[in-house]
Amino acid sequence: MSDYEIVSNLKQLQSRLITIAYSSSYVKNVSAHIFSIHKTVSSNRGVDPLDLKAYERTRAAAGLTGAQIIRYEDRLYLTTVYPSDKTGSNSSYVIEIELNQEAFKEDLEQFNIYPDSGSYLIDLTNRKEIAMANTGKILQSDSILEDFVTTNQSGTSLRKIDSFRYYSVYARSDYLNMLLLRYLPENLVFTPMRNFTNWIWIFVMVSILVIAIFTLTMNRFINKPIKKLVEVFRQVENGNLQISLNTDDVESKEFAYLYARFNKMVDSLNMLIDQAYKQKILTQRAELKQLQAQIKPHFLYNSFFIINTMAQTGDDNLIEFTNHLGEYYRYLTRNAADIIPLHEEIEHARTYTSILSMRFTKNLTVEFGSCPKEFEQYPVPRLIIQPLIENAFEHAAEKRMKDRIISISFEIREERLHITVEDNGTSLSDEELIKLQKTLVLQPDDGEVTALININRRLKLQYDENSGVVLYRSPLGGLGVKLILGPRRE
Repeated sequence: MSDYEIVSNLKQLQSRLITIAYSSSYVKNVSAHIFSIHKTVSSNRGVDPLDLKAYERTRAAAGLTGAQIIRYEDRLYLTTVYPSDKTGSNSSYVIEIELNQEAFKEDLEQFNIYPDSGSYLIDLTNRKEIAMANTGKILQSDSILEDFVTTNQSGTSLRKIDSFRYYSVYARSDYLNMLLLRYLPENLVFTPMRNFTNWIWIFVMVSILVIAIFTLTMNRFINKPIKKLVEVFRQVENGNLQISLNTDDVESKEFAYLYARFNKMVDSLNMLIDQAYKQKILTQRAELKQLQAQIKPHFLYNSFFIINTMAQTGDDNLIEFTNHLGEYYRYLTRNAADIIPLHEEIEHARTYTSILSMRFTKNLTVEFGSCPKEFEQYPVPRLIIQPLIENAFEHAAEKRMKDRIISISFEIREERLHITVEDNGTSLSDEELIKLQKTLVLQPDDGEVTALININRRLKLQYDENSGVVLYRSPLGGLGVKLILGPRRE
């Protein structure tokens, strides 16, 4: 090249170097050392004779891979050798960048906003710090290098140097072989975390307290009133209609309203049940009167004829017969009490069977058992045994011309008294028995009220649903009727 071309290219190179220098605040000066023409082109000074010291700096970087930091006379250089023969003596030229150490330090100081913290930029090739900034506690770079020289990646760690525990954040560059590290005292990092943990515990405890208060409040204002309401509803289901709720026991207006409505509902149920019960009693009494009015006139007529015959023949049983007949009709026609002691009902039934025995002395056998003593005073509805004996005689034994049997027995089963009336009639078919059983179970309200239906209703009304009348085929051959009375009460 001519001298003009050389000067022109050198000026152009300087312009390029200036552009590089202004591209980063970390660049202090950019130089190009051209060994072939013994010139050094600098972004700051322009074209100068070749800097002989550049050979030493270049030689230090020879043979190293990547862009390496070279420390020379307390200055930092970023040097590349091209082409390289591992000595730099035969290189055509070298591009060399002088780094601005103050710029590194200023940037590192921006990180140090906490006491006893610091930042390091360390050259791992020369094992020296490039820049350092701290706010109190100073760590020696040699101590740091002992821990981080083998580190191959970026990360965080908790370490201890000279009884000083610190938390570090670091990043390593393999290309530059540099380590950027920032450290903070352990207490500066973990104290806020401990405080945060304490606040979390406080929050948890307060939350538990709030939940407990809320639970107690819900239990007081909602759960307890609901449990009380459910409890009284169950008692009502079990038949206890004498229960009521006190509206003063609840503080909620809504539950006070529900309690008041519940009390009104129970009062209405009591009133309706009382009306239904009274109506049932009246109906039962009407049916009883109807049965009493159904006493067949021929029984009275036959009794008068028997009295006449016995008087004409001078029968010694006349007085006893008339006494029995008087007792029989006196018991039937009195209306004072609907519930009487069982022994009175049994005596009336015995009186009736005595009359039948006198009328049919040869063709009728009455087997009358004795009542258990513990049930003699047991309260029972009036006229529950005699109508069954009358029914057995009229519908069964009366149709049998001889050897007629009527049996009345008493038996205690599971604290209930079973009164059985059986006959040895032969006219009752299985179909008729089934029909009677169905009629007794269905108990039609619009049909004829028979003695069996009336007695069954009155026993269930007096005691419970397990009481009543049971029909079956008697072992004697005829109809068997069993009266089941309620459990004996002490």
